[in-house]
Amino acid sequence: MTALLAALALLTGAFVQRPLLGRLGSGVVQHLVRLPGNLLHELAHAVMILGTGYTVADLNVSLFDREGRGHVTPGRAWTRFARPFVTNLVSPVAPAFAGLAALALLHRWAGVPALPVSLAGVGPALRSVDWGQWQPWLALFLAFSVSAEMAPSDVDLRVWRWPALATAVLVGVAAWALSYAAPGLAESNLRALDALGWAEAGRALTMAVASAVVAGPVAWAIGRARVGWARARHGAPSEER
Repeated sequence: MTALLAALALLTGAFVQRPLLGRLGSGVVQHLVRLPGNLLHELAHAVMILGTGYTVADLNVSLFDREGRGHVTPGRAWTRFARPFVTNLVSPVAPAFAGLAALALLHRWAGVPALPVSLAGVGPALRSVDWGQWQPWLALFLAFSVSAEMAPSDVDLRVWRWPALATAVLVGVAAWALSYAAPGLAESNLRALDALGWAEAGRALTMAVASAVVAGPVAWAIGRARVGWARARHGAPSEER
């Protein structure tokens, strides 16, 4: 259940928040909205690079990056125990875990209710939020930014895929051996871990969905306005002198 809720939160960010963010254009406004989530994304990479034995040669966020993406560049190893395999396994997916944790903390701070399980519960859930306070608005803004940036990028996935595949095979073999040597032990441990994480994953999913619902109409309206302005400029006659 924990993995399912976390995956739904990541998919919401990738397929809802990211397209909505694109409706803001590619200028400074978009990068300012991206900044909290993009900074968290790059810092998560940097922490894992340092934690696995390498220095950080360069760190930049999308606002100041020529390609508009943000990046972290590993430097030389600071310990003889550093291994590229380990770094390439944990660093590319670190933003996903950091983003989910940040969303769960924002949910606790903002006082946003849990996701309603039926349409009838939407109204009471919305009315339970004190919209007159600034905390829910700031939390939802930050949640929108974090959600849009927490899924691994295409570059991250290319770096991660082979170490992840090798690790999945090793874990699968170890799990099979453990289940053979001690039947039920691996399953009971997985259930215990799931019980510890599902509530926090649910909080993260709640903030991802809530931020999309609140920010979605605003981003859609800005996108429509941008298209209208572009058409007006394109169709207007040039100035005569």
